[in-house]
Amino acid sequence: MTSARNTSFHRSTVYPTLLGAAVPLVVEPLIGARYLSVSTWLQDFSALPDDDRRAWQQERLAEVLRHARDSVPFYRRVFMGADPSRTALADLPVVDKALIRRDQDAFRSDGWRSRRYIVKTTGGTTGDPWRYELDRTAWAHMYGAALHLWGQTGYRYGERVAVLGTPPSLIAGGRGWKARLRRAIERRVHPSSGVATDRESSLRHVKAASRSHAVLWYGYAGMIAAMADSVLAEGVELRGRPRAIVTTSEPLLPEWRRRIELAFGVPVFDQYGCNDGGVLAQTCARGRFHLADNVSIVEVLDGDSPCPPGTEGDVVVTNLHARVLPFLRYRVGDRAVLADGSCPCGRSGPTLARVIGRSGDRVRLPGGGEVSLPGLTSAFWEAPNVRRWQLVQTDLDRIRVRLELDAGFDGVEAARLEEALRRRCGGSVAVELVTDEPFERTPGGKLQVVVSRV
Repeated sequence: MTSARNTSFHRSTVYPTLLGAAVPLVVEPLIGARYLSVSTWLQDFSALPDDDRRAWQQERLAEVLRHARDSVPFYRRVFMGADPSRTALADLPVVDKALIRRDQDAFRSDGWRSRRYIVKTTGGTTGDPWRYELDRTAWAHMYGAALHLWGQTGYRYGERVAVLGTPPSLIAGGRGWKARLRRAIERRVHPSSGVATDRESSLRHVKAASRSHAVLWYGYAGMIAAMADSVLAEGVELRGRPRAIVTTSEPLLPEWRRRIELAFGVPVFDQYGCNDGGVLAQTCARGRFHLADNVSIVEVLDGDSPCPPGTEGDVVVTNLHARVLPFLRYRVGDRAVLADGSCPCGRSGPTLARVIGRSGDRVRLPGGGEVSLPGLTSAFWEAPNVRRWQLVQTDLDRIRVRLELDAGFDGVEAARLEEALRRRCGGSVAVELVTDEPFERTPGGKLQVVVSRV
């Protein structure tokens, strides 16, 4: 006799199996993007030696550069007829969103309207969202890579995913009927509305996500951390737990990771992505961000010079598939640190040791220096009763620290935190701790870790 448990397992595998067979035959031709086929191909591609993957990248890069020289006004002027195969990537200028937006037509391909593309919108982390065109092939490689990375958490395409918050990677640009169809067949659910992180709202998010019986929870790091806090504080019994949790859109603070794992008892993976430009990475069990090298070539630069492993710099991306609006050496506005050597987890390929966050997530000092997010974050490692924080720089010599606290926070911990922050700012900045101010968020609902008024 077949047990109820085996029957349930069998039913849980039938739909993903059928969907995996149907999507390449029906859905991909319908929407004009072979995203699941890319995800399947990546199983073999990611197992190739580093040299073979780099050779594949160089072939794609040569095609992108040739197209840019022949069809894109801005790069037609840059190349001046030169052979792209003899042009090193480092010879091209670094561009950014502000430069492209000043004359977007100069960066679009000739006859771009006749190409297959989707209109994307950035998440507006800086308060300045941007609409741009992205080839369907480029989107397919990005989304296929995301599914591949999710698969390394134990997720199987077609299993239920609970989306918590409104991550731009799954929401922006996805309002057409094709996007709605894809969301439906992928069984993506939004268990509860809103991105509030107060105790009552967080409990509601937890209970709704638990009732959804999703095998993967995917959402804002700060929102999921607040959900974990509510579970730990209230001792909530969950009706259903995910198999894994993937955080995104905000830096996953070490203390947030610890509390999420403690509350839900499942592995937590942090995902870093930037749709414009095209970069995607996800942490492994050893904490490194493994880059999806089928999507783009990623550089970490100090100005125009490469940063050595271990040194923080600007993330600069070259998309290997974008033709409508090529992203070549595009500075995405984030800061990161390249890892040194192969990853201890055993997987090959390029990795980032850390993703710092937006380039604006830093405190400016009176003498002209700056303190970046990792230096600020480490000040809170010895403040176990701080659940959430936000730095507001009101002047060059003053910061206000908004705190959400556990009951154990006392004067000793407050003094220790103030001193740690002052020390990281060279002793030249006054620090004020406040507990009665609301936290500021971006238009997309993300928590702003550093708010600058200077």
